[in-house]
Amino acid sequence: MNQTETFRDWLFRYRYVYRSRSTDKSKQRFLKALIADIIPFRKDLQVIEYDHTKKNASRNLYVGDLTKAKRIICTYYDTPPQHFGDYHFFDRQEQGRKTNQFILTASAVMILFGLLGTWLYIHFASGRFPLLSWQTALFALGVGIYFLLLNRVSRGAGFEQNLTRNTSSILALLSLISQNNQTATAFAFLDEGSFGERGLEVLRDSVGPNAKIYYLDSIGADAPIRAIGKQFNEGQLQQLAIEHSSEVMGSINYLFCAEKQQDQTYVLPRKQLKQKELNSRNMQKVLALFG
Repeated sequence: MNQTETFRDWLFRYRYVYRSRSTDKSKQRFLKALIADIIPFRKDLQVIEYDHTKKNASRNLYVGDLTKAKRIICTYYDTPPQHFGDYHFFDRQEQGRKTNQFILTASAVMILFGLLGTWLYIHFASGRFPLLSWQTALFALGVGIYFLLLNRVSRGAGFEQNLTRNTSSILALLSLISQNNQTATAFAFLDEGSFGERGLEVLRDSVGPNAKIYYLDSIGADAPIRAIGKQFNEGQLQQLAIEHSSEVMGSINYLFCAEKQQDQTYVLPRKQLKQKELNSRNMQKVLALFG
């Protein structure tokens, strides 16, 4: 299988087969598939578990020795919850507000549908069918499906379209791993990146004191690719036409696709979040920058 065929296989698998990465089981399935895809290129893999509860645990996947690597390229893999409006980079409070609005509104709509369905059943169907009949079985199936959907909506899961955020960045890291086996470069796939920076905090506690960390987000979007941080190669950024801001964002260097607003904030519009094709030009820029 050549490189193009391999990428197409990855694209299909992580866009459709392992698209949902919100529950503990779905994340574990994703990580198993990801490890299987990385093994042909790198053997130095490690899964770190943290924040254990009775039923769940968060997990980061590391490729390479973080203590010896001079640079670490990372991204998050968990599926973002549904939200209203655009995606606001670096504004957890605003993003959380829009997520809560979606969950409350969608849950209220689902509950109203449930009440309406119950009223219709009581007034038009109750007592008309024997207990052991296909009509009763069909009704029970409908009730089961309804509660499954209500559970997903209440978690903000909905019906995810996450090719842009953040499957595209996962594919970019896979492509970089397939082309780079140098021990000076390590890679990390982080959990809990959609909700905060917990996975990133665990990563930072594991790296060497002089390591440079590069964090990718929504790389495949149809929007200008931007870099924030002081540890980029300015000449490379200019050559690749990547807009650069050297403002301090802690010790992390960010590479992402977004529109810049008049108030100097960065936003990825709803249209780009739902796009169905990757921006191959932006993907190639990432490979050229870190290759």
